[in-house]
Amino acid sequence: MPGKSVRLGGTEVSVDSMVRDSRGVADIISDALEADFQEARFKNFNQRLFPFADAADIVEWDSYLTDRYAPLYLNFDATCSDCPLGPCNLKIAVGRCGLQAVAYQARLSLRRGCRGCLSQVTDSRETLNHAVKVFGPEAKVSWGNKHDRSDTNHISLMTGMWPVNLRDLQRVMSYVEEQLSRLFLGSYNGLDSIELERMSLHTGSILLAAMDLSELVKMSLFGFTNASNHELTEMINWPPANVMGGLGNVEAGKPVLTFMGDNFLPAWYAIKGLQEGGIAGKVEVCGIGSVAHDIIRFYDRCRVLSPMVTGQKIVRLGLSDVIVASTACINWDFLPDAKKAGTRVIWTSNERNLGLPDRTDDPVESIVDDLAGGAPGAWVRDVEKAATIAVKLIQVVKRVKPRPMSEEEAKKAARKCKASCDLCLHECPNGLLVGPALRKVTTDGLKAMSDVEDGCYFCGRCESVCPQKIPLLDLITATLGVKAPEDKLKMRAGRGPVPRVETTGWAFGSIWGNCPGIFHIMGCGDARHRGDLGWLAYQLVWRNAIVFVVGCGAGEVGRYFNEKKQQYVFEEFGAEGQARNMINCGGCSACCHVADQALKWPRSGAGISFYANYAETADNQHNLLAPSLIVWGALTDRMYAIVAAWVRAGMSVIIGPNSAFSWKRVMLRSKWRWEDWWTLSQFGGRKMYVEPAPFSMILPAETKEEAIALAEVSAIRAADIRDSRQIRLDTYIEFYEKFYGEFPDDWQLYVRSDWELPLRYKSRLLRLLRENYGWEVDRLQVKRARHPDGRLLTPGEFSKEYGAMAAPVTKLPRLVTRNKGYGKQEAKAQ
Repeated sequence: MPGKSVRLGGTEVSVDSMVRDSRGVADIISDALEADFQEARFKNFNQRLFPFADAADIVEWDSYLTDRYAPLYLNFDATCSDCPLGPCNLKIAVGRCGLQAVAYQARLSLRRGCRGCLSQVTDSRETLNHAVKVFGPEAKVSWGNKHDRSDTNHISLMTGMWPVNLRDLQRVMSYVEEQLSRLFLGSYNGLDSIELERMSLHTGSILLAAMDLSELVKMSLFGFTNASNHELTEMINWPPANVMGGLGNVEAGKPVLTFMGDNFLPAWYAIKGLQEGGIAGKVEVCGIGSVAHDIIRFYDRCRVLSPMVTGQKIVRLGLSDVIVASTACINWDFLPDAKKAGTRVIWTSNERNLGLPDRTDDPVESIVDDLAGGAPGAWVRDVEKAATIAVKLIQVVKRVKPRPMSEEEAKKAARKCKASCDLCLHECPNGLLVGPALRKVTTDGLKAMSDVEDGCYFCGRCESVCPQKIPLLDLITATLGVKAPEDKLKMRAGRGPVPRVETTGWAFGSIWGNCPGIFHIMGCGDARHRGDLGWLAYQLVWRNAIVFVVGCGAGEVGRYFNEKKQQYVFEEFGAEGQARNMINCGGCSACCHVADQALKWPRSGAGISFYANYAETADNQHNLLAPSLIVWGALTDRMYAIVAAWVRAGMSVIIGPNSAFSWKRVMLRSKWRWEDWWTLSQFGGRKMYVEPAPFSMILPAETKEEAIALAEVSAIRAADIRDSRQIRLDTYIEFYEKFYGEFPDDWQLYVRSDWELPLRYKSRLLRLLRENYGWEVDRLQVKRARHPDGRLLTPGEFSKEYGAMAAPVTKLPRLVTRNKGYGKQEAKAQ
């Protein structure tokens, strides 16, 4: 029986020639071919598509990443107990199943990525199931009016589908869950370390597909903000910077209803109930974690309080009268803290309980009466019912708010601290100077604990090891209470996706203009200094970069206040996709929009269709224009999977500060071995030696200054044109000179001609090239450049033998053109 075929221009294309097995996917692939593929690419390149891709289907690209940037493990676990044959001490010998020590580290890396997917995949499934129940499987979903079939997203990258309704998303969801199951299995029975790390990269891709699914449902059916439904002329100030958050912006005298976790549905129904009842203005709605950033996309009066990682302090403080909570990226037992504060808890997740009675089938009024009467909480697995209970309860609940530790009580407790001890300091995972700060409380009061509170995410290890039984968590909570009136932020709600038509609008400025790059900034809130995220964002956007923020990190950035201009950072800069703008895409699930936006460049610039075409898309992105991601405060397992997604997409990641060194693995290569750095010309397949750009895919940094400099040098790519190379070098050198008082030790590796030298440093750089690196320089002009192998070459010879300026290049032999004419043209040009 003949298979399906599609006509691309004048060429008949068989679906069977594009995929390994077309059964069950022929309609999907033919639709993708008709919608977005170009005849020229099909004729000139070996096009292969992998719908509903397994990890092994993208092995050619993943192999390049793991070969060039071999995983390096920062911490080593020696004892494996994964099977009944164990435990085995892998430092002594190979395991009884044949497992080697390095492969076990790779298993743990993969396992952490899988754990990072779990809560998001579960939340996406619950959101989809609820939407199908309420709206039916044929309910339409859409990326927005400005999106068309050429707009990249991870659902289409991984499956080949362009979903149009909830029924399509059900198939996508089944694929994601199937992949996660396989990956989890691999994390227990895999034996090859490199194969396991490739699978770890796959966790990131399926996580973003799950996030895409969740975002599609939220925007299409629940009214979340979506920039793709607005005109580009609105984007400079849309959404407006009008979201007031932080403890200091919670209006006193009103009951406080706080939502916490991942699931937005209880909040959506509760706020709808408050609005329909005409009492929304009488209740302060607050959010902790990802749900806070979801809520402000449909209700901008919500107060964003904190990331999930530091939320336990907020619960202990006793601000909230009622908390409606669900599973999140990080889970801790907050019920004892809520009980201590007198806060009533409604737990809504199906997969985990806090030890509360299951009241799902009880009458609403009965549950409300019990909670108002003093019951600490209830487990209600129906989100609509939980919302109804929350609305009724917040109107009647009364509680005695906890009295924080006084200054005198704090001084009395601090006097017990022994200078010879400092067990708390050594136990703190964030390296906080707990003991020294505590001893200062005896004279300075609670303000002495301010820096400790700032970097504390309330793990409680300090208190657990204190031999004097000092109530350190109470001291930290009291310090937070003292600082609360000044704890404020102002931000924009997340805008959702970035249509391709908008990304093409900033192409000139980001490639040929004076934009130092595109940067993504994320954080879970566990950085030692809370202001670091805002500082990083400000330093980059102020220098004309395009900066994307998302998730809990966006709220932390929103705390940054310019004292001179008396403006918060979101007020100072615009929100459109242009240089010197900062774009907030939304909550944790909106991470997909940031990655999807970055991967639109191969389609816009090279005409590469992304449908089931991950390897070619990522290869082009990695070679030409890849943003850098800074993850500052990388504590959660979910962030581990997110980083894997960015790395697989060809984008470098800088992680830090303290939590980076508990990270399982990094990926880098020596930039000093020039023979290791090469690429292939797509026209002819010639091996071209190039700069070490980028020299790492995952790299830890200890300070924010180091992170921002590394992010800038990681934005350099071998195929940079002259203008973009010049501004990136300029900014890289500026950061180093400002923060370290000297030039970086590797700037010369990225110089291809004197035209690329930053003007303000040009005379100094030319002198250094002549005196330190043996280049021949005449005044402000390079006469002969020194090749890494030691030869002196004229500029023309040098450009032919080193570098790939503006050249079509690839890392994959399959993507060298099969049209012999291209190779002849290239040889003639040389």
